Amino acid sequence: MADAIIFISQSYLQFATRQTLEMISDLTETVLILHDSETVDPFLKPFIKAVHHVPGSLNLSLRPALSHNEVKALVSGYADKHGGPDRIRIFCQQEDNVELAALIREELGIPGDRPGLVSAFRNKLVMKDRVSQHRPEALPAYAPFNQELCRADPARYFELLHTHFGDKFVIKPTSAAGSFNVSIVESFDDFLHAWTLINEESHDFEYEVNEFIDGKMYQCDSLVIDGKVYFSGILELGCSNFDFVQGKPLSVYPVTSQALYDRLFAFNQDIISALGFANGSTHHEIFQKSDGSLIFLEIAARVPGGLGVPYHAANSSINLIDANLLLAIGRDIPRTIVPDMRNNVISALLPVGNGTIRALNSPDIASRFTIDWYVKEGMEVTSRSLVDSAGVLMAFNDNPDILRSDFEKLQQYVPVTCS
Repeated sequence: MADAIIFISQSYLQFATRQTLEMISDLTETVLILHDSETVDPFLKPFIKAVHHVPGSLNLSLRPALSHNEVKALVSGYADKHGGPDRIRIFCQQEDNVELAALIREELGIPGDRPGLVSAFRNKLVMKDRVSQHRPEALPAYAPFNQELCRADPARYFELLHTHFGDKFVIKPTSAAGSFNVSIVESFDDFLHAWTLINEESHDFEYEVNEFIDGKMYQCDSLVIDGKVYFSGILELGCSNFDFVQGKPLSVYPVTSQALYDRLFAFNQDIISALGFANGSTHHEIFQKSDGSLIFLEIAARVPGGLGVPYHAANSSINLIDANLLLAIGRDIPRTIVPDMRNNVISALLPVGNGTIRALNSPDIASRFTIDWYVKEGMEVTSRSLVDSAGVLMAFNDNPDILRSDFEKLQQYVPVTCS
């Protein structure tokens, strides 16, 4: 049992239950490290005993990557206070700071994931290289995007990529999230547009090129204990993250076919084992091609963002943030949390569009639904990644046919009218 738990960022902690936060606050010293620009979420405030603000940068991240030196000094102080690094734990679910958390664990000798592991869940080229050693047939064609070659002769570089990847390919950052600056290239004009995005971007991202995969997309949101997947909520996606940025609701539907669920579960476990992940949550995205083959897209060593945590709490009675918090302090998860999949819930992350919001619209669906709006009329909005969302819809129906019909209808739903 740790004497202190240090939260690097508050991302997703707001999804924890009051009961779990109260218990952890009673048992340990709870410390929150935030960027200088942030304030503590009012829901979390009663459960946090100390808050520290530090600077950060946006060179390689969408949210501030916190200062390594300042965070390390703070964590080291708490390790000394509590009698050594084995007496504290670092908890981080924010994509932009998971590598920082791993580095500080390694430098100070704190139990938990190390950089060698986390890098395979953060850098898309590293993760594909590692998966290729185990399941090469499950990967799309991929390569680093060579900015020097492109700068020297864009037309020639486009032809090289076209020859290797075919008539349609994808260019995207290797370490961003939520389809930020993703481009689908089908022509030289598309390629020049992608190159302009890269050149004009203030973030210093590296980029990769991927074969375009046409198929149905799934995600596996898992809780892993000692290398074995204890729970995986497996969802069919109504569209890709790229489509969301273009204005389509990112809706999810639970996989109800036991045969398909088992196949995706086994593939997910195989990838997690290949990457050596032992304890915590993963968010894994998979394509199923028309011939039935499964293709690895990417995987993150954290809970799902956006609608993921509330969805699984509603559909399967498992709160993934609660589970990860309890795992961090050494609780026996199987004795504490028992999933109960009902498969009577669909959900959608709602796109904001671009311009000034003139109206917030309700969907034309039969199921009972709620919408948690993040925006309001009169706001200026721009859609660049999953971070730019208008809200989350959740719908409930015990009739699977109606639920499926409503899932399909959400593909045409326009939640926000902009001008």
